[in-house]
Amino acid sequence: MNADDEYKEPGGEEERFSDDPEEQLRIENELLRLKLQAETGADIHRLEDVPPEVENAFLNNILAFERQLDSVAEVSIYKILGEPKDFKDAAVLNDEQIEKELERLETFMRDKNIEVDYGDSYPARLKYKFITEELFLHETQQFDIPEMVNHFIYEEFHPNHRLTIEGIAEDFLEMWLDRHVDEESFILADEFVSDNNVVYTKEQFIAHIRNIFASYLSFENGGYKITNIVFDLGADGAPQGPGYAEGMIRYDATLESKETETIEGPFKIVMAWVNGYWEITNAIMPGLSR
Repeated sequence: MNADDEYKEPGGEEERFSDDPEEQLRIENELLRLKLQAETGADIHRLEDVPPEVENAFLNNILAFERQLDSVAEVSIYKILGEPKDFKDAAVLNDEQIEKELERLETFMRDKNIEVDYGDSYPARLKYKFITEELFLHETQQFDIPEMVNHFIYEEFHPNHRLTIEGIAEDFLEMWLDRHVDEESFILADEFVSDNNVVYTKEQFIAHIRNIFASYLSFENGGYKITNIVFDLGADGAPQGPGYAEGMIRYDATLESKETETIEGPFKIVMAWVNGYWEITNAIMPGLSR
């Protein structure tokens, strides 16, 4: 059965498969998944614990996005916003005024389905200057998709290395305490260097971790605290040399004999700046040795 023969495009006459509205939506969603796979190769699994009407809107938005992707020209954020003229330069606003203007600006943008996300706390003046002096000039594709919000992340324009290193370290520590490592994870470098300068591959590092996990039944009562983050920037503002996060970790590891041992001590997660991203190149911590 061809999905195009049974499912009508949005706005066309709808084919009825069931008198039950919820079942009708579920069938439409299955047909939308088939259409997405046929047109884009995307294999989108059913969304668990999501109402069918929400999933239907999600699938329709993805289909509309994919169909517009190659044909939509790039325009400036300023143009998408309708070229507003009533937002003054940051230089002529005092601190109290800029707080109010930032709130008005963010509300105005939100009404146009554009939002800026920040990974850290920044002054209102910095945010206002970023939006009006930099983001306004940024060009992006303008999609005609109802209720689609275009999110921009400040740190993608101005990397916050301390925040990024901390986040990557937290991801790795959570992976460790959950006894699960993702071989496709972008936080792991392709090449690792141990503390005694032995070079090995990402695959070897992951295999070593999985062998450790296999030695235990569980990790319980885990916790950690990052106490220090170190990195160096060159004259051009780009990272040079390694960076690292260090602190303390503690967890109870249960052996196959059902005995439990408390493992605790300092950790140091070493990273390198590779092709514009921080990646883990070594991890020194209790329970993990190489």
